[in-house]
Amino acid sequence: MEFKIQKAEFLKGLYPAQGIADRKSTLPILANVLLRSDGKERVLCAATDLTVGVSAELPARVDKEGGVTLSAKHLFDIVKALPGEDLTLRRADNNWAEIKSGRAEYKLVGMADRDFPKLPNHREVGFSKIEAAMLRDMIAKTLFSASTDETRYHLNGVMLESDGKRARMVSTDGHRLSKVDRDLPAGPKLAQGVIIPRKGLQEMQRILEGHEGTCELGLHQGHVFVRVGTLALSAKLIDAQFPPYEAVVPKEHDKTMILPRSALLDALRRISIMASDRTFGIKLHLSPDALEITSDNPDLGEAREQLEADYKGAELLIGFNARYLIDVITQIDDEEVKLELGGELDPGVIRPGSAKNEYLGVIMPMRI
Repeated sequence: MEFKIQKAEFLKGLYPAQGIADRKSTLPILANVLLRSDGKERVLCAATDLTVGVSAELPARVDKEGGVTLSAKHLFDIVKALPGEDLTLRRADNNWAEIKSGRAEYKLVGMADRDFPKLPNHREVGFSKIEAAMLRDMIAKTLFSASTDETRYHLNGVMLESDGKRARMVSTDGHRLSKVDRDLPAGPKLAQGVIIPRKGLQEMQRILEGHEGTCELGLHQGHVFVRVGTLALSAKLIDAQFPPYEAVVPKEHDKTMILPRSALLDALRRISIMASDRTFGIKLHLSPDALEITSDNPDLGEAREQLEADYKGAELLIGFNARYLIDVITQIDDEEVKLELGGELDPGVIRPGSAKNEYLGVIMPMRI
């Protein structure tokens, strides 16, 4: 195998591959990236951890067909550091690779390409074209509240629902919930919701980063696929039952407060400095036309700040995890934020201040 390729094009395939390759796996080959050519103008660059996989067909001048697998991280670091705009990669004896660019030359140990796991075939998938920015936004608005507790397998991802006209993504870790809805004409039609794993969504964000225009989304044989040009990512869906999330969202509130988003966010960040490092607990005191935010830490001291607010209801003192509030409010695009509360033990709902309620967060209160 021998090919010549532009450094910038090679990095387009190696960047997502080195993020997926699993260096901690008991299978050493999963730490490698697959390079394979079976034509004169393309090189396949692929990586997988057996749950998430990525492949890219990169333009190159192929002088000799063949394949090899090389350390994804080391190859990425080498190519990134090379001095020239072009490089030549050649497989030598015993699956070693010789990499040359200008006066720089590397020899990198590799493994046979025949031992590399087979990736799901994205060419068999029926794709729907959607706006890349919309998918990025939906992921950002839900991924942060997916559970990281591996024992709660069914919560280790984000559920996607789509009827071909409108799509919804929902995540929860048991303490908070995020839900976003978007119009998705000609989107995938799903009989029921599917759960996309955290790492799959993180890698989707990586390949969609900075991409404008459309991307392609599809589901096939227990996998979700996202394709951008010749770059295709697959993620194995979580085979579990997502909880009935609608039951978690309170239907009625007798206390609704509207505040400027930036002022509330800045105040929460200031007051949370004095909150406990373990619980990040703060208190919200609602009173007519005002919200007072306080934190009291026996080891540090206390903090207090009052904001003007649009509120005419009864007084309420309620505790929340400051980080959970900040995470949700950060994802709100509106200039105002609406807090919907019941009693001191009832979940709080946070929405954009505008009437268009396409996004919300639900946070369970804390006893402080």
